[in-house]
Amino acid sequence: MSDGTLGQDTPHGPGPRRRKSLVLRALMLNGASVVVTLLLFALLLSLVAPPMGVNAPGARMALWARLAVWPALVLFGMVVGVMAMRGRTQAFNPIEDPESRGQRVAQRVLANSVEQSAIFVPALAALVATLPQPSLGAAVVATGLFVLGRLLFWAGYLVHPFARAPGMAMTLTVNLIVLGWAVLLQLGGVQPG
Repeated sequence: MSDGTLGQDTPHGPGPRRRKSLVLRALMLNGASVVVTLLLFALLLSLVAPPMGVNAPGARMALWARLAVWPALVLFGMVVGVMAMRGRTQAFNPIEDPESRGQRVAQRVLANSVEQSAIFVPALAALVATLPQPSLGAAVVATGLFVLGRLLFWAGYLVHPFARAPGMAMTLTVNLIVLGWAVLLQLGGVQPG
């Protein structure tokens, strides 16, 4: 029995066929974003020379600090974005003042970026601490792609929630690379140098 609405949009959202089509397109876009990120990582890895003179533990942590400042800068920009949205709409009390779509988007972008950075930054520290010297360029590449992924996520979310997918997939891929590589180095007992 059919109620005549199969595949049609309802007041509560897209119909089943359209929803399935949207999910399929989102999966394809995410998959393509993962492939592009992996290709970019491999290409840039071959172009970025490893930083020199970072064999000592202190030098490695100094490198990590220089790299970690970039995700922090992106987060700071997102905090400023949330503040600007509040000021623009004069919704100074987040509990009682109604929030615009822009405010909700800015808050969600910031919250997700804090979560992703909470994975990336410590994993990057572990990677920098244990990665062999000739491979340290990977930390630079990973940081650049992480920051790019967060900026794409932010810009995409401003356009449409589905448009955030490439940035989210890029960030997830970079986090998996950095975290996975760091864990493998820890399990293998690799000494830096």
